[in-house]
Amino acid sequence: MRLLRRSAPEPVLSVIVPVYNVQEYLAQCLDSILAASDAPLEVIVVDDGSPDRSERIARRYARRDPRVKVVTRPNGGLSAARMTGIEHATAPYLTFVDSDDRICVESVVLAVETLERTGSDYALLPYAQFRDAGGSEPSPPWVADLYANDERVRTVVAHEHPELLAQATAWSKVYRRSFWGRAQLGFREGVLYEDQEVTARAFAAAHHVDLVSSFAYSWRIRPGSITREATERSIGAFFEAIALSLDALTAVPGARAARASQVLSNDVPRYLRTLTKVTDEGYRERLFRGALDLLGEPDLQLAQAPAEARVVYALLRAGRAPDVQVFVERGGFDLPSLRSDEVDGQPALVFPFAGDPDVPDDARVLSERQTPLDATVLRARLDEDGLRLTVAAWLRHVDGGQPTCRAWLRDITGWEREFTVTPAEEFIGHRVRTTRRSNEDSVWDLSLVLPDLDDVDNSQLIVEVTHRGRARRERVTRIDPMGSAAVPQGFGNLVLPHEEPWELDWGEAKPWKGDLVDPDQVQIPADVGEHEVHGLVDQSLALQLPWDFELADRRGYLALAGPRRLKVVVQPAVPREQLTFWWQRDHG
Repeated sequence: MRLLRRSAPEPVLSVIVPVYNVQEYLAQCLDSILAASDAPLEVIVVDDGSPDRSERIARRYARRDPRVKVVTRPNGGLSAARMTGIEHATAPYLTFVDSDDRICVESVVLAVETLERTGSDYALLPYAQFRDAGGSEPSPPWVADLYANDERVRTVVAHEHPELLAQATAWSKVYRRSFWGRAQLGFREGVLYEDQEVTARAFAAAHHVDLVSSFAYSWRIRPGSITREATERSIGAFFEAIALSLDALTAVPGARAARASQVLSNDVPRYLRTLTKVTDEGYRERLFRGALDLLGEPDLQLAQAPAEARVVYALLRAGRAPDVQVFVERGGFDLPSLRSDEVDGQPALVFPFAGDPDVPDDARVLSERQTPLDATVLRARLDEDGLRLTVAAWLRHVDGGQPTCRAWLRDITGWEREFTVTPAEEFIGHRVRTTRRSNEDSVWDLSLVLPDLDDVDNSQLIVEVTHRGRARRERVTRIDPMGSAAVPQGFGNLVLPHEEPWELDWGEAKPWKGDLVDPDQVQIPADVGEHEVHGLVDQSLALQLPWDFELADRRGYLALAGPRRLKVVVQPAVPREQLTFWWQRDHG
């Protein structure tokens, strides 16, 4: 029996964790919160009548760490559990964590320190989604946009920045407790999507808000979560919560229109995409009615709404709800399957109902968010001649015209060197999925003479592509697992990774030793398909991959099938472009 426990320091931050039936995830959540053993916080775990082992897990943590308090209550729902946690909170700052998610506690503590310094009412921090099987996903673009400024901390006048409303979650925020009380904030019990109203009311009451760019929150997406939301009751509750949030914003000039525009741009399109899987007529009708209500708001700005949603909105405004199902059945939400087009010089797609008098042409123009930079390192070589890369980099869905590219090696110590960039004489669509013809013109050879090796600490690849009047600059992290970019290489004290994310770092790389050393020694099977080759790949062969071959009756390529393993992909003896996704779509 433990007779003595160390006392917890006076808490500065109260972390409210509502718990219900999360025995599978709760330990991960609490471990992330308690990762900094000296963080001055109290963790209030509110067990909302869980029938599983959640309460026992929480109490085990409370025995280990005096910062953890466990409160039990009869089941009342998420809002009631959060409000119970607030009642037991004693610290001057407040944050919420859902019990199946994870946080970076250092970032949350940084937000508290920032609020202490600035005096702002609350702070926002970035979040991203993750799935158990698939790892982390990028932050939604409306969240990433908030933190695109290079400043680590930015303090803004709340009402001058209605874009803050797009981060409509209870978590990934730190509230000053005195502001929470003064604004009379609280979660309405017995309703779903309770975060929406609290976000709006906090914004309406705030004077200053801090944007802290340090990543803080990982939001777990459970399998089938969007499908579970696709019910008439759930979508009705969503639009009711949106109506409450809009009412809370009425007194703030421009905020109501901004929030309605955000919902139509960010949230409703997500529900519209479920129509490809959900046939519940009650859900469909309630979704359309809610969208039409929002479309009736004045002063909407829908430039960032996805083009497919704008086409659907045009049909709904024209009273043609049945045609939305036709739009779905014709692949209106499957953008890669749609042919490219342009409207007034802007990239667009040929959606179903293109040319229809009720669907304006500009509805088909792709939003800026729909044309991000997609980039992958295909080949890599590091030696005494420097660093040479082959990178596929294009703007998604953009076709026609001539793209251009620039690239830099940027070190964390601050220096930056620009690569020499030339178009690569390499066709890739027969082995990499290219969805537009111009993707084939967006493969680039990069070369750079390395600086003094002692100057390199940890360097990243930055690529900028300009195409059809749009430009994107991003860090490149993806590596093609089939080619030399996935082969460990070193020169001096520098090493290239063979796993993502791509970066140039200090270390040691051991060259592969194997019996497969030359492409010419590989016997090409007669059958079309993918074939693994017996033996281990030597470094000399690995650095040549992928390697295309062409015989009289068949063609294909050699590529890595995994670390030190080789495969042969045999394809029909047809022009390579006919093997691409885009050619089959455009000529099908």
